[in-house]
Amino acid sequence: ILLPTDFSTNSWEATLYALKLFKDQACTFYIMHSLEPLVSAPSTGVSSKRAYEAISKSRLNESNLELEKELNKILELPKNNKHTFETMIVHDYFLSAVHSTVKKLNCDVVIVGTKGASGIKEMTIGSNTANLINKQACTIIAVPENSLNRDMQEIGFASDFSISNYGNELDLLKEIATANASRISLVHVVNKNDELTTELRANKLALEMALNSLPIDFYRITDVAIEVGIRVFSESRNLGMLCIINKKRSFFEKLFSKSNSKSISSHISVPLIIFNHSAF
Repeated sequence: ILLPTDFSTNSWEATLYALKLFKDQACTFYIMHSLEPLVSAPSTGVSSKRAYEAISKSRLNESNLELEKELNKILELPKNNKHTFETMIVHDYFLSAVHSTVKKLNCDVVIVGTKGASGIKEMTIGSNTANLINKQACTIIAVPENSLNRDMQEIGFASDFSISNYGNELDLLKEIATANASRISLVHVVNKNDELTTELRANKLALEMALNSLPIDFYRITDVAIEVGIRVFSESRNLGMLCIINKKRSFFEKLFSKSNSKSISSHISVPLIIFNHSAF
């Protein structure tokens, strides 16, 4: 499990959320900080080159100290023998750092906070979350503030029933739901007069079959924008988590488009678990 951190309170809350969510699972957590490149030093001028090197060294030392503090905070928590931890600094921009680390370590999940730090430590984790959703193949859990004590009795699942075969894609969701004795609430947002076609009914059944070990309820929301319908549903149901399948060219692609990505991550106040269908 990859835990990118910018050393903000929100990143720390996302880490605590991850430790709680997977408390019964044997996991290795990689706590990663992306140290974004400085603008290249001028080719002439010894003092400028020295200043550049000094700043680079100072940033690296500060990041190493912050990572050490982060690890020590984790080790001060009640010990969980199923969990191991490693820290790392990746010299790259956030998205590239996450992508290369997931590939190198074969990570199963990336867990990020959806609001970055303020001021000098801002590393734009919050504003990058939507881009991460579109470009990262593995499962992503996006954790907003104040998520630690959410009731997990009900997990929402927003679907447009455009997928006909899930294979083992939803195993992680099923594990989380089973561990928390959660009900799955399928929600489908449609135009007022739309009816399920034969194909969509078959796909709905395929989803129900993929989740057949779990208790499922079905909800249909009509005549509202998708992002509005999902947000209202999430808040009115007080969901513990909301699951979305991000499928290229799907009905829900607009949730993660440039115009909506920021609003979806900042206005939905429940943790999002996003499965990227193109990865399977």
